[in-house]
Amino acid sequence: MVKHKIMILGALMLMMSVTSCHKESDGMLSYVYNDDMAFAGAKKSYAEEFKVFWNAMNSTYSLWDYEEACGLDWDEHYRVMLPKFEALDTTTSKVSDEQLKKLMEEMVAPLHDGHMKVSFMNHATGNYVKTGPGIIRNEERPDFMLTYFVPDLQPYYDRQELVELKEVNTDAEEQYKRIMNADGIGLSWAQDKQKELINKELPTGAEATTLYHLDRLIAKLEELQKKYSKVTQKTIEEYNAVVSQYAFLNVPYLEPINTIFCENGIEVKYALFKDNIAYFYLSSFSLTPYMSAESINKNFGTDKQTMELAKQVNQTYSAWFQAVQRLHKEKKLKGVIIDLRSNPGGLVSDSYYLLGSMLPKGGFQIGYTRYKRGPGRYDYSPFMPSTIYTMDTEHEIVDDVPITLLVNCWSVSMSEATSLTAKQMPNARLVGSRTWGGICALSDATDFSANYAGHIGVENTTPVYVYLPMVAAFDMNKQSLEGVGIEPDIPVELDEDQHNNGHDTQLERALQYIRGER
Repeated sequence: MVKHKIMILGALMLMMSVTSCHKESDGMLSYVYNDDMAFAGAKKSYAEEFKVFWNAMNSTYSLWDYEEACGLDWDEHYRVMLPKFEALDTTTSKVSDEQLKKLMEEMVAPLHDGHMKVSFMNHATGNYVKTGPGIIRNEERPDFMLTYFVPDLQPYYDRQELVELKEVNTDAEEQYKRIMNADGIGLSWAQDKQKELINKELPTGAEATTLYHLDRLIAKLEELQKKYSKVTQKTIEEYNAVVSQYAFLNVPYLEPINTIFCENGIEVKYALFKDNIAYFYLSSFSLTPYMSAESINKNFGTDKQTMELAKQVNQTYSAWFQAVQRLHKEKKLKGVIIDLRSNPGGLVSDSYYLLGSMLPKGGFQIGYTRYKRGPGRYDYSPFMPSTIYTMDTEHEIVDDVPITLLVNCWSVSMSEATSLTAKQMPNARLVGSRTWGGICALSDATDFSANYAGHIGVENTTPVYVYLPMVAAFDMNKQSLEGVGIEPDIPVELDEDQHNNGHDTQLERALQYIRGER
């Protein structure tokens, strides 16, 4: 009995401490999860949404000393912004998404984190309104519109400047578009076959049956095209259901698309110029799943078409790697170009296969990292060396010929870590325009408890969600480049008019550098 009384007393004391010290304990709440205590007020108040954002950032953000050096007073920012959000709560008119977004942009604009994306629920519309400081900081740049830029090497092949060219794209959206739009396959083939059967004066019973099913297949595919202006995983899932239903028609290339390619799809290109300059392009850092037979079987081993595409990525990379290895061993390699333009980043392990395949084994330091190790605003770990993976099997060390990396505004995250790597290599140079400025590393929410950093809230679930890095990254001088980006050694903008006429000004400047026109 006494034991039960002690337990009840302890519980009452705990409840009193929580209620009486709520303001002081805000920083300790688990904002990374859907915590009712943390998000309760934010479910119905714009001002409370701002408070959740401010308090959560106060205890989990990894760059407060850097922000302070850049002139941001976070406490003053609270005093300025809170009344503006409170005004939304008291307005008699309906708060529009645009109105909320404008205020959110003012809220995040002084911050420098290049990955950060902030989402608030608009209570008036039921929509999630999103913004981020990186977009605000970079949207005035001339190359901001190159989000989905893909280099075109075909003109160089047509002009016989290349002796080899290999290209493959496993991206689900690209596969879908090809099936829906390319002549002679998929939807186009079905439509041609439909016309052929309609024009038959005396179709057989089998042909009439085929036409019946073709009519319905075409109607469903055309309905999909109208329904989705943007291809998402849901689009692919609905497309796959249609393909499965009408597989018996044997429409050429009308095959299921593995939904893994919605996230792990990648476009890669290998080219070898006539004077032995080896070029490699990748649309994102998603190479690792394609780099061994075991990994391909694990990630893509579902159907013949999926496996074939995955193997083509492996073969395209291998062609580049083997060319670099062979030509360097024969002392014929003139230079290397790695194209990271509009590459948004991805897997850290990919470094093993790119610059890591030309550096000595054992890793390569590119700067320093620091973790958030407590709820206090400045509770940081010491600086720790940041290294990239390098190839641990026997390979050529390419330190005696020029290496260039092509970068632009949308080279982000792992593209920037790779750019920092190049900055530490005596024979490597960056060519193009300044990178995005999102260098701090990301993780998933499960790391929050160990490092007091990570995502805030749950996307499309909590009224506030923040996509937030866990690890602060710094260069070899322990300087942060967050929100600034990495300057190219050889600045050159892409001339879009010339690009449309078959000339890539950034690629051609890299070629000039390698060929001795410094």
